[in-house]
Amino acid sequence: MLVLRITNVEGAAMGAVRRHLARPELPQGARKDLSDALHNLLRHAGRPSTRDIAAALKDLLHPPPSHTRVHDLFTHPRVPDWQLTMCVVQVLAGRARGLDESDECDRFDQLWALADEELVLDPLATESDRPTQTQGAPSGPGASEPATPPRGSARHFMPKSDKSRAVFFGVGNYAHLVPLPSVPASLGALADSLAGPTGAFRPEHSTVLIDPSSGTNVLDVVQEASDEAEDTLLLYFSGHGLVDRHSGDLSLALPDTRSEAAYTALQYNWIRRAVLESNARRKVVILDCCYSGRAAAVMGSVEPLPLMDIEGTILIAATTSSQAALAPAGQPYTAFAGELIDILRHGVADGPQFLDLDLIVRELRARTAAKALPIPQMQQGRGSTVGQLPLAINPAYLREPDQ
Repeated sequence: MLVLRITNVEGAAMGAVRRHLARPELPQGARKDLSDALHNLLRHAGRPSTRDIAAALKDLLHPPPSHTRVHDLFTHPRVPDWQLTMCVVQVLAGRARGLDESDECDRFDQLWALADEELVLDPLATESDRPTQTQGAPSGPGASEPATPPRGSARHFMPKSDKSRAVFFGVGNYAHLVPLPSVPASLGALADSLAGPTGAFRPEHSTVLIDPSSGTNVLDVVQEASDEAEDTLLLYFSGHGLVDRHSGDLSLALPDTRSEAAYTALQYNWIRRAVLESNARRKVVILDCCYSGRAAAVMGSVEPLPLMDIEGTILIAATTSSQAALAPAGQPYTAFAGELIDILRHGVADGPQFLDLDLIVRELRARTAAKALPIPQMQQGRGSTVGQLPLAINPAYLREPDQ
């Protein structure tokens, strides 16, 4: 129900319209708490119209919702769509004075989860009370899984943003090796996606380190993130990878690294040690470099290194233990990062609501194989379920047509 109040505006003709969205009639409980919180946030934001909100959502949702759908979010008694709710919260929090967008998103995430769980336990709830469903069925990888996340869904297990840390580091300018000019843009774009509106991390808890001055510089940043992370720790490296000719171990090339002087590079084992010592529940290491598979296998062997023996750890390597990664000349991103960025920005068609690591890697492998690029590898610890960890919302996920 839309209530219109016609008011006189001094010096203007009768007819100026201010729209107030009527609150749905709901019994006391989590659903009412969520609805009341949405209306209070709308008031703090200055009561923008549903058309204004829908217009602001064009940069967050693809395709953007209609203003009618935004109107229903405030006035319909059903539990609203989670993705639309969180994006509307971000828009309104950005317009309200004294409110932190990340804190508001976390608060509404908890309110939505409680409302969703309350609905499950309500024997009188009907389908009209439930969140709207996507059109059609998923196809391709994981087609047997429901398009809508189950109750107690993956969203409830996304990284807790205030207790998670992400570090994106790499080298584009080398003094003695071939420069990789696409590395800085790759790291920046990935950080924007994973620590942006649809990503799982907060910008203030994410660090981008380009062309570090020394290995100590890198390890200080990694160690700090490792110490602070309690939920999820994500490390992403892009640059040259080198193999020690004596030990076969992987090293990460720094700006002043010389290929004939192994001691000038950063041994990956130091990164691994920081990961192992972290108290984070889930640890994700992504290596976009030559021979990155060496981080998970010794000399091409299938025997995993100790990193993979710890539950809650996953390693994604852009190549095998004997392949070179690609950074095509003239392209804005490295080959691996370019595909990953595209997945995060545009999503997986007919996929589920969230992009977890398993789905991301399956999609990466399919895309790189189709383009004859090095195929990424993934290994995780014994009994680990980190592959099911959602890192972002799937932008291609459709709830219902807007038109």
